[in-house]
Parts: sequence; C-alpha cells; structure tokens
Amino acid sequence: MKFSVTFCAGSLFVAGIATTEPWNPKYVVAKTSKWAIRGVEVSHGVHGFLGIPYAQPPIGNLRFLPPQPLDMATTQDKSSGLIEATKFGPVCYQFMYNSVAGNQSKPATTESEDCLNLNVFVPAHQGRHNIKLPVFVWSYGGGFAEGGNSVPIYNPGDFVARSKDIIVVTWNYRLSVFGFPNSPALKEQNLGIRDQRRALEWIRDNIAAFGGDPRRIVLGGQSAGADTAHAMIYSHPRDPIMAGLLLQSGTIQVANAGSQQVDAEFVRIAKTVGCANDDRHQELKCMQDADAIALKHAISNITLNRFGSPTGGAPMVDNITIFTLNEYAKRGQSGDFARIPMLLGSTSDEGQGVINWQPEKGINQTFARIITETIFTCSMLLNGGFHATHNIPVWRYWFRGVFPEVTTYPWLGAYHGADVPLLMGTYKQMADGRRGSTTIQASHLLQRIFASFIRNPRHGLLSDFGLPTFRPNTSSLIGLFQDNTPTYKIMTPTVDGVCKNPTPVPYEEWDRL
Repeated sequence: MKFSVTFCAGSLFVAGIATTEPWNPKYVVAKTSKWAIRGVEVSHGVHGFLGIPYAQPPIGNLRFLPPQPLDMATTQDKSSGLIEATKFGPVCYQFMYNSVAGNQSKPATTESEDCLNLNVFVPAHQGRHNIKLPVFVWSYGGGFAEGGNSVPIYNPGDFVARSKDIIVVTWNYRLSVFGFPNSPALKEQNLGIRDQRRALEWIRDNIAAFGGDPRRIVLGGQSAGADTAHAMIYSHPRDPIMAGLLLQSGTIQVANAGSQQVDAEFVRIAKTVGCANDDRHQELKCMQDADAIALKHAISNITLNRFGSPTGGAPMVDNITIFTLNEYAKRGQSGDFARIPMLLGSTSDEGQGVINWQPEKGINQTFARIITETIFTCSMLLNGGFHATHNIPVWRYWFRGVFPEVTTYPWLGAYHGADVPLLMGTYKQMADGRRGSTTIQASHLLQRIFASFIRNPRHGLLSDFGLPTFRPNTSSLIGLFQDNTPTYKIMTPTVDGVCKNPTPVPYEEWDRL
C-alpha cells in the first residue's frame, strides 16, 4: 500500500519526498490510496490521530455481536473528504469505581456504545524520513469494567516524544455487559477480546499510512489489558500479528482468577431492565433492544468482582478466545502458543491496588500479600518459565519503586498500576503537590528499557542494557528501583520462593470484604 503523511500548509511525505514549503505543525494528514485521515499536533514533537473508528458501531442489531469490518471511506467528512481524527473519541460504557489514581484514571471523554476507536501517536519528525517505525500497541486495564484510551494517565505522548522512533497506538474495547454478556443464546462470546483482535488487524492493515512497520508490532498492556494481550498468543498461535509481547501486571491466569460465573450477571441485569425471560433467546433479543443507559445503570456496586470493580461481565471460557487454566498449562508446557519474545513483570505490592479499600483505613494487608504472591508473582514465574523452557527470549522485571507523585496513600507501596504513569511519563498529573527527587530519572529509565524491547524484541535488552533472559531459579530477574533509586540490578528470584507452595486465595473471605 502506498502511503504518505502530509502536513497542512505545505507537505512532507513519509516515503521520503520532502518539500521546502513552510508547514503548519498543528494539523497533519495520513494518506493511503483509499482515504486520508487528519490528525493534530498533541504535544511538542508528537502528532496524534485520535478517535479513529476501527469497526462498525456495535449498536442496534450489532449489540452483543463480534465487531464488524468498517469501510473507512464511509467515515469521511463530505465537505473535506477527510476522516477527522483531531480529538479523542468516546470511551465505552463503564461503571467507574474508586481508584487509587483518583480522577486521573477517569476518561476525558464521554461514554457511548459507539466507542470502537483507536489513537495513533507518531513522532513528529517521522514524515521527514523513509523509515518504517516499530509500533507499540498498549491496552488499558480496569477489570474489564472501566478504562479507555482517553484516560489522562494513559496518554503516551511523553513516551513517544522521548523515544523519537516509536509509534504508539491505544484503543477502546467494549466493557462489562456490553463486551462480556456471556449469554448462552450468543454464538460468539468475549466480544471485548474480539474487539482487540479486530483493532490489531486494522493496525496491521493501515499502520503503514502513519509510517509504521506492520511487521514490527509489539502488543502490550497493563492488568486486564495484559491479560487479553497474553490470551492472543494462545488463541492465534499461527497468526499473532505481533512480533513481541509486553505484559505489565497481567497474564491469562490473572484474568481467570478474577472471573466469576458471569451468566448470572446477565440474568440479573436483564431482570433489572425488564428483560427477564426463561427463553434465553427472547431475553437476549430484549437486551439488544434495551436502552444502553439503562443497561449501564443496571451495573452497580452490588456486583463487585473479586478485584473490587463493578462488573456486568468478564471473560468466560469459550475455548476459542479463552481457555481453561488446565488447557493453558498444557499448551504452555508443550509450547503450543505464538513463539514470540516477551517482556513481562509485576510490582512488589500488586494487591494494594486491586482489592477494596478505604482511604483512611487502607486495606487488609494479609489479603493484599496473598494476591500479590499467588496471583501475580507466581503467574509471572509460570509464564516466564514456559517461554524459557522452549528457548524463546523472555525477560522479567520486578518493579519496587514507591514514588511520591503516584503514591496517593502512604499504605500503597509499589501497588498494581504504579508503573503505568512512569512508563507514559504522566506521573506529574497525579502528584497533587507530592514530589520525589528520583521520579523523573526512574521514568526515563523505564521508558528506555521498554523502548529497547519494542525496537528489537529479540535482542534489544541484551545489546542495549546487558540484561540476561529470564530463567527460573537463576539470577535473571530484573529488579527495578529498589529504595526509589533510578537503577536496575539483576536479582536472584527469592521472591519466587512462595510459588513452591503458594497460599490459596481465600475467595470466600475476600468476597465479604
């Protein structure tokens, strides 16, 4: 596909055809042979193409169905002939819960059922060179109940500006009952995961128009975003699209740990909106016709999932997109997954960010420790081990920094999600007057480590930092930011000792918290 990027008031082409005309950095246009998208300068050195639709709106008779392909030409503005992508699109319907990140974890745009859009962040100088750049696709977490690509602390502008040669894509996917209805009347389940696969296919087919290399896509995410990214190397072992995988505090085992019997949620919501019916097909038809706002408000704090977030649905085992834990173990041991390099890691106090809490009292530290160890630490060890067993390059980190800007309460420690603002460079948005002397250096180091993997998933971390690939029971764990120092060191994985006999998660007690 031929492609170019044109800067309004003069033009500059990715293909290397530069002009000497003056250009206005405010707007930029990405072109293919079929359509053109107008973006905008979102920050110094970064152009953003925002709110680009990647599938048909999942409304009307498309509600609760897999994402349908979209003819990009149909989204063009009739007067300009351009697809306008100069502002964030709406996020998907969700139920916000009390997050330790405060307002910075809330989307900056309105909610809508028409929410299947993505953002492309491109280094501003890209149009001056005929070089295809690596692409980092980052997927948000939120327990499959909340999140979006307009959340302030998820904005990758600083990361793109500092890396200078990496394109970042962020997307939306359907949440709660809209993305994971799990009705037995449906032929296809886990729509929110299918949304992500459809978006990944769109990126593969169109990223060249923005100067990206479709052969150098690294898929990553945090929490639920990491869970589903990990799921894709099992659901699409022969056609993963991605060349590397980057998981922050999430694996498919974590997703299974948080899932409940969610068909009961669909039934409860149907009853709330007046769609209760013993005939499940009639129930589904009624739910498809129901008012979207009514469905959103039928999700409440009564239906907290085990990670403290309201849920009207979560991934279920369909043996297509999601498998059982036993099946993942079998496939992991046999190497029946996409054999691509992986960087994965967790924080030292994951549990502090995923269970119910009160600002004054904090959380139950015993439960938090069990969650940290059994669900997060041990799943990182397990999956790092699967890669290592089959000699697939894998690196594993352990994030230990407790930086004031992102530590909203003193009891949090290095909590679940603490690494995200440092990766994106958005930690100052959470600071509220708190300042640390080493935070900026730590952020820059984390960005450099991740960028090294994204540029060269197979060899980058070894050649750029001398970091060894992970091997269980060896000194190969990358310790980050001990005592808040902006450094890393190779550790013996003593933290993994708990995984020899992990404490069972007391779900019944947890549910009563």
